[in-house]
Amino acid sequence: MKVAVSCDALMARDHVTSVVEMVLALYEDAEIYTIVHQAGRILGPVEQRKIHSTYLTNVIDDPVAFGKSWWKKAHLIPGACRNLYVPCSVDLLINISSGFSQGISCCKGVYQITYLVENIFNKYKAQGFFQKIFRSYVDSWAEKSMATANELWVTCEKDFEFWNQRHPQVRVMSPFFKASDFPLFPEATRKAFPNDFFAVDAESFDQSSASELIEVLKSKNLKFKFVGNDFHLTPLKRNQEDSIFFGSRCSGELAPFLAASRGFISGQKFGFPTRALEALSVGTPVWIPESSEAHHFINGPGVYKGLSLEELSQTFSEMEGTEPRKLHGQTTKFHDLKFKAELKRRVDSLKL
Repeated sequence: MKVAVSCDALMARDHVTSVVEMVLALYEDAEIYTIVHQAGRILGPVEQRKIHSTYLTNVIDDPVAFGKSWWKKAHLIPGACRNLYVPCSVDLLINISSGFSQGISCCKGVYQITYLVENIFNKYKAQGFFQKIFRSYVDSWAEKSMATANELWVTCEKDFEFWNQRHPQVRVMSPFFKASDFPLFPEATRKAFPNDFFAVDAESFDQSSASELIEVLKSKNLKFKFVGNDFHLTPLKRNQEDSIFFGSRCSGELAPFLAASRGFISGQKFGFPTRALEALSVGTPVWIPESSEAHHFINGPGVYKGLSLEELSQTFSEMEGTEPRKLHGQTTKFHDLKFKAELKRRVDSLKL
């Protein structure tokens, strides 16, 4: 069986890229079809495969996927997808979608599975007159193109309820994080950590909300550090090496950093809470906004929520003394090896 993999963009390492890599690990000869590919941005197995992309690769050059230039050119994506063609020599196309790549053209004889890992349309509001005109067109095209898949997989029951009314074959496929990279640290090791600061998910806060959070934490004399890609927060940095910005780190540095913190603060509103799960996995409690979709995935011990940043102060005392093993336990259902085994089982059952 010849398998191909498709996705929206290969521009930077993120959760979607991790899912693509997981599929590639199962199918060593799979080629990749994507709307935009920035060569050399993602080290590892992805760049070792044959990658087919559209002409938008030469037009969109954001530092991460779905940045400003992506949305400025979004009206061109339907046409670009029609011109990228998965041939009949492919038996199975596994599409890892954020909302666009299900529109890539595919031979009628190819069995297509679309895994909607995230719906990027939920995260972005059209800006400017031009984008608002074309936004409804792109939204409609994206939803209708979901019908091209023989099977549609979604990440949670909430999405299942929505898409089950719009697609004949929808299934839930729980996402994953690289749990093996974020073990529960021994108690003796945890006691050696400073445990006197809060880790903050830089990628989940825009400049305005990050500024507000900084003021709240400073007013309460609380130590904190932002972790993750923080290029969008550059105006808030006092200098190039501002100590409150830890930046993007590999799992070998990130795991002990999260374990050393008193708690993890996330402003994530949409999608799968990868970074929050990494914190829980090492035994660190997390705070996520009340309205966040993250609560569809995690809502057990050590997961706190509030309506506003000001309410953070009410949860700090609750974070103290939480049993690390209980925090770690609720993350096991999202283990990467469990996802890999389930993916293989489902594909093998197709008997193509």
